[in-house]
Amino acid sequence: MLQIKNNIKFFVFTSVLFLISCNQSATTSEKHNSDTTSTATNKDTSSEFAYDPAMDPLTVGAQFSKTLGDTLNMKMFEVNLKPGDSIAIHTHPDHSFYVIQGGKIEVTFKGMEKQVMDLKPGMGWIGGPATDFGKNIGNTTVKWVETDVYRPRRN
Repeated sequence: MLQIKNNIKFFVFTSVLFLISCNQSATTSEKHNSDTTSTATNKDTSSEFAYDPAMDPLTVGAQFSKTLGDTLNMKMFEVNLKPGDSIAIHTHPDHSFYVIQGGKIEVTFKGMEKQVMDLKPGMGWIGGPATDFGKNIGNTTVKWVETDVYRPRRN
């Protein structure tokens, strides 16, 4: 009987410690939780973005894209650009990409000059709405996974 009482006390004590530690780690992570992402646009364009299906990257660049997922107002797709390939002008809502295979691409964002980007495997980027077009100007196939978010932004 004493053994059972000791086991119950141990279980209760362990449970209380576990619950306390869970609460403390949540509090600690809240203190140190900060947004470390960066964005490429400084201007809030949330009120300017209007979705046009004809300008969707998966429509304009269909021959270079493979849909990986399309649900919850989000589209995830893989883009493969061989040397010399170009994607015509298209529009992104809030979006991100992750480089799988790097190379050099020339990108022109609406209202800006051409930019040469030297993409490296493992690079990632998060940005707001943008209209752009691009060309692979390197000697290697460039591959990335992109996610476009088609829902209202919260300011």
